[in-house]
Amino acid sequence: MELNVCIKERRSVRAYTDEPVSKEQMEAVLEAGVWAPTGMGREPLRFIIIENKELIKYVSNNTKEAVKQMMPPLAERFCTEADIICYNAPSLVLVCTEKDPQWANVNLLDSVLATQNMFLKAYELGLGTCYMGFVQLLNSNPEALRKMGVPENCELTVPFIVGHPKAKQGKGQRQKPNVLKWLK
Repeated sequence: MELNVCIKERRSVRAYTDEPVSKEQMEAVLEAGVWAPTGMGREPLRFIIIENKELIKYVSNNTKEAVKQMMPPLAERFCTEADIICYNAPSLVLVCTEKDPQWANVNLLDSVLATQNMFLKAYELGLGTCYMGFVQLLNSNPEALRKMGVPENCELTVPFIVGHPKAKQGKGQRQKPNVLKWLK
């Protein structure tokens, strides 16, 4: 598959089949992540893969509670039994880095760069992905972090779901680049 196809056709997927992601597929996705650039070549990324449905449900439910507490204007939208966090995906990937206040911003950027690589690789493999930003609110919940397997010396930087999409991903529309200045 050509890179431009992956870039232009990959979309956030919020509906998945029950088919699990194979170990080989997950390893290929993770491998794509570690090839992303990292600040000073530090390679700070650590990964946690959650495939346990009950644990994914726990993460979803605790995330909804965190949103209701920390973001009151959104609370009403999160008062539902439906899984509007992980969308019943078969796999939840947690990208983590060791806690280091001096490198926190760089570690976050490194995590985002790796995640984009992983999203594109997943799409190439016929998988769907979706960034789960609200799950990061669980960084303030030590019990949830412990249950998710995040070591005390690490922080969750980028959570995302991955699985086999129920529907084909398709082309979308984007604006042309908005160049503020082109200095020569």
